[in-house]
Amino acid sequence: MRFSLAIAAFAPVLAARAANILVQVGAGGQLAFSPTNVTAQVGDVVAFQFQGKNHSVTQSTFADPCSIQTTPAQGINSGFQPVAANATELPEWSFTVNNATTPLWFFCAQTNPAVHCHAGMVFSVNANPDSVKSFAVYQAAAIALGNAAAAGSAVASAAGTAATDAGSVIGDATSAIAGAASSVAAGVAGAATSVAGAAATDAANALTAVANALTSGAASPTASANSTSAPSSAGHVTTSALSLLVVVGLSAGMLL
Repeated sequence: MRFSLAIAAFAPVLAARAANILVQVGAGGQLAFSPTNVTAQVGDVVAFQFQGKNHSVTQSTFADPCSIQTTPAQGINSGFQPVAANATELPEWSFTVNNATTPLWFFCAQTNPAVHCHAGMVFSVNANPDSVKSFAVYQAAAIALGNAAAAGSAVASAAGTAATDAGSVIGDATSAIAGAASSVAAGVAGAATSVAGAAATDAANALTAVANALTSGAASPTASANSTSAPSSAGHVTTSALSLLVVVGLSAGMLL
């Protein structure tokens, strides 16, 4: 009985020692928690009041400031808490501290239109300012992640632009080469046509000359039908002309 009375008497003392710590989220439209770090004891309640825009309180690890904690247990998370610009009631979310010896790390998980964590919107509980794991180091790591992401995006953009420019240059060069090749082919074809045309003209001229020679040879004899020498002379001219015709014809065929 005395033990029960002692417990009953001690309980109000524990309740009296518990604190309710208020943290403002996004006050004044800023991407920040205020205060940024609090000192809490076991049993203390840390209450977050969302004062603008659409933020969250999401638990992370010191090593990975902008990702929700997955080990050794899933991190606690308020979820997004949208607040209208003319809101008269502000949403709150809280948790109770059950271990005061290990710092707790939190960030805002909002990424639209910008990543709030990369802007330094982070928070801690029981972070030692003189430790290598201080709030300042934690926040600097979150901002560094943002800078690295921006640099990577810039590099990717530059690479994309370079690839586009290279493709354009290659396309222009290909078009120029194709145009030059087409011009050369047209020139060669034209020259070949000219040569063939000249050869055909020469052959036609030669045939005309032969035809004229034949005509002249056939018309030259004037002897009477009783003459024995006229047929021999006409036959001689005709044979020579035919020989020339054959030679010219063969030459023309070779040229064409």
